[in-house]
Amino acid sequence: MSTIERLEEIDLNITNRCNIGCSHCLFAAGPEKDDNLSLGEIESVLEDGRKLGAEEVHISGGEPTVRRDLEKVLRIADSKGYFVRLQTNMWAFTPKMLPLIMETTDEVLTSLDGLEASHDLIRKPGSFQKTTSSIDRLLEVGIRVVVITAVQRKNYQDIPKLVEFVSNREVNAHFLFSITPLGRATQEDVVSVIEWEKLVEKLYETYKARDLSTDVVCELHHLRGDESFTFNGAECRLYTRNHAVVLPDGRVYPCSMFITTDKFLGNIKKEPFEEIWSNSPVWSFYDNRINDPSCGNCKLIALCKGGCPGYSYFFTGDITKCDPRCEPGMYPVCPSWKLNLRKATLSCSTWRVMKR
Repeated sequence: MSTIERLEEIDLNITNRCNIGCSHCLFAAGPEKDDNLSLGEIESVLEDGRKLGAEEVHISGGEPTVRRDLEKVLRIADSKGYFVRLQTNMWAFTPKMLPLIMETTDEVLTSLDGLEASHDLIRKPGSFQKTTSSIDRLLEVGIRVVVITAVQRKNYQDIPKLVEFVSNREVNAHFLFSITPLGRATQEDVVSVIEWEKLVEKLYETYKARDLSTDVVCELHHLRGDESFTFNGAECRLYTRNHAVVLPDGRVYPCSMFITTDKFLGNIKKEPFEEIWSNSPVWSFYDNRINDPSCGNCKLIALCKGGCPGYSYFFTGDITKCDPRCEPGMYPVCPSWKLNLRKATLSCSTWRVMKR
């Protein structure tokens, strides 16, 4: 059963086309892709989302700026009263877009995946300079900017210096997450648990020593058993049902960890979003809880409840199995859980951890 009755946020992926093609892309987007949501479908989802209580929409792709009707998309979202986030790689950004963004968009998200050499290797030659100059233009006119970094083997050594580089530009926030082996990313690209823990510790020390002004928000990945924070499965998106992911082909999921599976709630190209979210029979699958005998004698089971069902299903094919990321003395947490280093706050929502 759900513990939250109101939808809060919609991840609206309006196209699967992209003008870059990052090596770790969750959606395996690229220039040859042609899945798109129509304007009518977008408006219908946003209208139904408001009926269900959603107040925030994250417009992404693929790359949203490859759509010639992006202005109409943004104006529709703004007219419905949403807090609008636009995620873009900045490759097609021009100063002519500034008035539209200022009128319709509350926050712009973009990626810096390392310093110049690493970023351009992961994304596209020349994209680092293009992104940083675009960030500066947005900040000059007072638009909120959030930088996202997908931490992986190719850029791991860059991260401490990158955090300082981003903070010196005085962006509003810098989010760092460890990539998930979905889409084009592979398990070989993923940094180890210990490497991630050391990185977060180093970033925290840097934060204290340099008094950085930007909110640096890190994925938790794992917690140790002696820490006061608890996961308890309480705010997993499968259980709270407060977050929807809509893909360019119309499929709807409650969590991005499942987007490569056939466990979609429904398809908005065939039935209304409100009906899908409220009455999909596939919710019965997501109501399953991790119930693995191997967890039975673990002293941390009361804290982690078995970990992330998405990881369990992806790696084992069984949503009730223990999260395979489990490590002795540590427990894996939902990839959505974030720690704000400046505020020392913890939340299952990247955006909520900014507000606390």
